[in-house]
Amino acid sequence: MTDTLDRLTAALADRYAIERVLGTGGMATVYLAEDLKHRRKVALKVLRPELAATLGPDRFVREIEIAAGLTHPHILPLYDSGDADGFLYYVMPYVEGESLRDRLERGGKVSVEDAIRIADQVASALSHAHQHGVVHRDIKPENILLAGDQAIVADFGIARAVEAAGGERLTGTGVAIGTPAYMSPEQAMGLAEVDARSDVYALGCVVYEMVGGRAPFEGTTPRALLAKHAADIVPGLRARDPTIPVFVERAVERALAKSPEDRFQTPRDFAEALTTGTVVARVGRPRWRRRTVAGAAAGIVLLAVAGWWLAATAGDPAMDRLAVLPFANFMNDPEQEYLVQGVHDALISELQQAGVTVIARTSVMQYRNTEKPVRAIARELAVDAIIEGSVLRTGDSVQIEARLVHGGTEESLWRQVHRGDIQNVVAIYRELTRAMAREVQFALTPQAEARLGTAPTVNPQAYEAYLKGRFHWSRLTPADLETALQYFQVALNNDREYALAYAGIATVWASRQQMGFVPPDEAAPRMKEAAARALELDSTLAEVHSLLAAVKTWLDWDWDGGETAFRRAIAINPNYPDARALYSLLLMILGRPREAMAQIEHARRLDPLNDLFQTFYGMDLLAARRYDDAIAQFRNAIKTAPNNPAAQTGLRDALHAQGRYDEALAALKALFAGIGEPELEAAVDRGYADGGYRAAVRHAAEMWTARSTTTFVLPVDLAALFAIAGERDRALEWLERAYEVRDPNLPAVGWLPVFDDVRDDPRFQNLLRRMNLSSRVGG
Repeated sequence: MTDTLDRLTAALADRYAIERVLGTGGMATVYLAEDLKHRRKVALKVLRPELAATLGPDRFVREIEIAAGLTHPHILPLYDSGDADGFLYYVMPYVEGESLRDRLERGGKVSVEDAIRIADQVASALSHAHQHGVVHRDIKPENILLAGDQAIVADFGIARAVEAAGGERLTGTGVAIGTPAYMSPEQAMGLAEVDARSDVYALGCVVYEMVGGRAPFEGTTPRALLAKHAADIVPGLRARDPTIPVFVERAVERALAKSPEDRFQTPRDFAEALTTGTVVARVGRPRWRRRTVAGAAAGIVLLAVAGWWLAATAGDPAMDRLAVLPFANFMNDPEQEYLVQGVHDALISELQQAGVTVIARTSVMQYRNTEKPVRAIARELAVDAIIEGSVLRTGDSVQIEARLVHGGTEESLWRQVHRGDIQNVVAIYRELTRAMAREVQFALTPQAEARLGTAPTVNPQAYEAYLKGRFHWSRLTPADLETALQYFQVALNNDREYALAYAGIATVWASRQQMGFVPPDEAAPRMKEAAARALELDSTLAEVHSLLAAVKTWLDWDWDGGETAFRRAIAINPNYPDARALYSLLLMILGRPREAMAQIEHARRLDPLNDLFQTFYGMDLLAARRYDDAIAQFRNAIKTAPNNPAAQTGLRDALHAQGRYDEALAALKALFAGIGEPELEAAVDRGYADGGYRAAVRHAAEMWTARSTTTFVLPVDLAALFAIAGERDRALEWLERAYEVRDPNLPAVGWLPVFDDVRDDPRFQNLLRRMNLSSRVGG
């Protein structure tokens, strides 16, 4: 050993001064060393001599260079690698702190909250690596370093480099490429093609150990341990610790599925299931393959697992999806409708934040005062049960009655009446939420239980003004938005620290800006100020984080900051559809269509009849150039809301892209009719008579341009018209104007097909670069 260390020290003397051994693993010994050139501490990892002797050093160094290109906040970078006197080594930063293994050995396990945070950060690192073609192959607690509240993954690409450089010569060395306690069945069986889902499996093992206190499988020998991974059913986490939330157990079980097809397909999917509490099981017919005996055994186990899962859930009375119908106004006073609507909104929000999947308000409002049977409503909304209710107010006393009705049998399953003063109304909401969750057999997380067990009092005058503000905001007319703003200000006059009132003010200004009622330079500072104050007062509100995300995305063009805020909003309230729908728009901007589609589809499941979400889904299809599907989707949204300008615009763009110009012109005229612009409709007709389709669009664009000198017009809208008309320079001029005024619609130009004809123009490319979008959308 001394001779080896002396040789190594001499071989690296001109670059590194070795200080001491930090640890020894299956493949390498780790030394603390001084980087003599850069005067910094480093972790110098030297492959075991018997392993290095089997490898092609040039191939090892070449393969490891692939991992050296990874740059991510949760990936430990690779500084250097090489061959010195027969020693194969690689160099990484020395991280002050401890590994996850150290933490587990000290405490036995970590809290569920910390485990989810660590898993989310590791998954982020893995996703980045997978996008660059690098599969880690050796995720384990030893390779997860903890520095403060940050998890950093080490040794990316090392296992792959060793395997690629060793080939068949590795056989007989006794060195496992990977670690048996965390090795996926396909990796254990030595399959040549190991992909990202193997890392998902390993991360599932790590999460299991973090919350369960030990690894899912244990064995006296590596061979026995690998056999268990290939054939044994994963022991239930809650059998080891009943306080572990059900959704964590289910997420880990899916990550540890024997077949890669039955796991989460990406680490990001696994992390989202952990952070949002939403897990979709994938148990179907077993997938047989012609493999080794071990592979056949694993297939038999898959049958057993599927049978166990189906038997365990066949008689489960738990209800997964609920809908809260609009409550009845027992006061028979239209002036109190704001309170009834406020109660309805609040109960939906409380159920969402508790983790219950409940249909959003937008989709249930059509059933107000309906005579339709509960069974039909449940079928249309795809829910298991319906909650009906009523509100009665006398002075400052409020009575809320709620009833749970089975969606299939229409049987009344439960009924409760709660009474209290208006200042304690939040307590009523939370008592009802807890009772509803209990009745549908939904397992609340400890965090949800703690939240529902506490309830702040509200200032009655501030609360009423806030509810009236929300009532008027939902109508989205210029007059109602102004009234809403006044009510939110009244709420603040009565309670200067009312976070929701500030959130309401930010929402009003966001709506005014997005709908083109006011220019961005008027709305943006007010929206930012109100959102920041709301966050300062209450950082636990998903609505506030979603607002912050909207500010960062569409006002600041801070793409990373926007994504972080959206993910935080979703983590706080997994069932808040607005955050998911808006996040899908950001993902489209960032050129990540698959993820965008997943988010908007989740939002649509939570709010299936929301015409705006239907429009967002059409935009996803438009971005994917699936024009027929997009046209059908936009037309479906227009049936629900004929004057939806976003749907009419999307329909116009999809029809234009297909060369269906007469239909595109009809959509343009419908857009102008919907926003109350008969003069622009007439301009379209005159232009068409003069010169056909493009002349018609050009006439409208010219008239709208003239109008812009006295009335604010969103520049991107004009740029799109000029692009359709074939006026390349005019389109680019208005895009530049959009950049100058920070038009909130400008980020979408990176994917909008209407700008395809100007996309290769250097001015367009320069615009994308200035917005930090060129590399993200392929510009």
